[in-house]
Amino acid sequence: MKARKLILISLIAGVLASVATYTLLSKRIEMSRQDLITEAQAGYVHEIVVTDGVVITGESTKRGPFRVHLKREDKILIATLSELGVTVKYETEPLGLI
Repeated sequence: MKARKLILISLIAGVLASVATYTLLSKRIEMSRQDLITEAQAGYVHEIVVTDGVVITGESTKRGPFRVHLKREDKILIATLSELGVTVKYETEPLGLI
């Protein structure tokens, strides 16, 4: 009986953690390439993360968390942001189950 309660509590905790993570990640606004440059020029964006060369995420002190979809390896945008003093970090998304 105790094992069932423990499993049920673990299951509920897992579901709550998943919902919380989804809620936090889904609050990112979609920003255009030009909007991102404008925000960086105005000093609202200080750091971005480029994931797999196709998505930029970060936080604007004006608009909050954002996401920008890139053409594959858009090095011009990344170089422009870097020249504006924005710190650029790179990540790769882990491969899913195969």
